[in-house]
Amino acid sequence: MRVLLVGNSWTDAPGGAETVLRLTARLLTAAGHEVVPFAVAEERTLPTPVRDQLPAAAGSRSRTRFGEAWAGTWSPGAYRTLAGVVDEVRPDVAHVHHVFERLTVAVLDALRRRGVPTVLTLHDYKPVCPNYRLFTDGAPCTRCLSGRYWQVVRHRCLEGSRWRSVAAAADAYASRARGVYDRVDLLLAPSSHLRQRVVAGGLPAGRVRVLPNPVVSAAAQRPAPTGSPRVLYASRLVAEKGLPYLLDAAARLPAGVRVRLAGSGRIEQQLRDRVSAEALPVDVLGPLPPAAVAAELRGATVAVLPAVWEENCPMAVLEAAAQGVPVVASAIGGIPELVDDGRTGLLVPPGDAAALAAALTRLVVRPDEARALGRAGWERARERHDPDAHVAALLRAYADVAG
Repeated sequence: MRVLLVGNSWTDAPGGAETVLRLTARLLTAAGHEVVPFAVAEERTLPTPVRDQLPAAAGSRSRTRFGEAWAGTWSPGAYRTLAGVVDEVRPDVAHVHHVFERLTVAVLDALRRRGVPTVLTLHDYKPVCPNYRLFTDGAPCTRCLSGRYWQVVRHRCLEGSRWRSVAAAADAYASRARGVYDRVDLLLAPSSHLRQRVVAGGLPAGRVRVLPNPVVSAAAQRPAPTGSPRVLYASRLVAEKGLPYLLDAAARLPAGVRVRLAGSGRIEQQLRDRVSAEALPVDVLGPLPPAAVAAELRGATVAVLPAVWEENCPMAVLEAAAQGVPVVASAIGGIPELVDDGRTGLLVPPGDAAALAAALTRLVVRPDEARALGRAGWERARERHDPDAHVAALLRAYADVAG
């Protein structure tokens, strides 16, 4: 089968959607299928047969924030180039991942116009929430599920930007009026929670199927880590991930425990400033390549994801489990579908620094329990997120839409 794999970024950059895109390509190729990646042209773009035909990111040539915001709603360049690639490659099916703002939903229009059967994996809530996250003003938010997208402008949900919020709201109204997501044959939700939310927001239940993200587990359970206890956070450095609460919790951990933050994002400098000002036992490592993140995980006592937004199927949790590392995470969104509280990790209320500190301390001072939870998490990841089973489910989805 020839699969056109479409996503914003075809690089080795960190990020959940990017990780899943690269892993999908590897798994399909290993199963004997032909994969043609299509993405935004970047310096670090990985090899693809259509490398010379990739478009620039929408708005990349705009000189104003206004122009950049509106360009991110629909890209003529992405439409034209993808239509040309389809004519040349003639794929059996297109598998679309995260395309918003850079490739834009123009790629869905191009695929529909060319009659290509299309599967779309949802990495966030964008089809029903213009700011992707169901999160604004520091708290979970479901205002837009009723279609009241003007709320985005009222609350300036796009990073406080008026123009981005106006453009996002207009794009949401236009997408609904044009039936953009009706042009997708099948939507894949990596968590049941996300499926429930997007169906509540108007997507047809019959075309939204749950398929959790895959993860490649370590070949064997890891040995017990040595040295001082370490808590690892490996994800984006953004407020909705609950990092201010993690810093609060870090100040309450036993002496000698270090919290290490691997990643980059909007609040990285704020975190560095606070760590320095309060002399917290925290190391802000910045962005790390996947191999370095895996090495950090192998040396960690526990991994942590203190999210305060409705996470979907976070790879940070799966990648920790795949290495046999127990996870302490917030009981919100799709996270409870990945962490069996008290058996493969510990769940805590979102935004509760005291509960977070207590759970982390429990695993730091009880290494035998931490190892037992890590082993159970490793076994669970191998059973429920097996790459081969994932590919088989993908191929069934492709066959269902291709006829």
